[in-house]
Amino acid sequence: MISLTLKTAANTLVQNNLVDVGNMKGGEVAPRFDKVLEEFYSICDQMELHLKTAAECLNQGNSSNRYLPLNVVTTRLEPLPGQDPSQLTYPQYLATVRAQVIYAKEIHDMLLAAAHNIQNPSTAE
Repeated sequence: MISLTLKTAANTLVQNNLVDVGNMKGGEVAPRFDKVLEEFYSICDQMELHLKTAAECLNQGNSSNRYLPLNVVTTRLEPLPGQDPSQLTYPQYLATVRAQVIYAKEIHDMLLAAAHNIQNPSTAE
């Protein structure tokens, strides 16, 4: 895409030069540089979005490995007898995630209540 953008820019520059010198009339139409440049920027924005998404996925994967270093066996709903205790079944994993979400919400609510109490000490309980 960058090659098309640069090619269009060069053609526009050559065409404008020929018009300025008088070898060409100004009415002849070439691909519009502003449209090609806008498309180039659009593709750059999409690439940036995809790279940010990929970076966020990597961060989530690293956090998952850091805070839940157990393997999740998604093919089993119940643990097998003698299954490695460092492996979670999918229902166990969901329960762990639910507990973590509830815990994070409780901490969030406590921090909000503390901030409210600091802001309005007369209404503190």
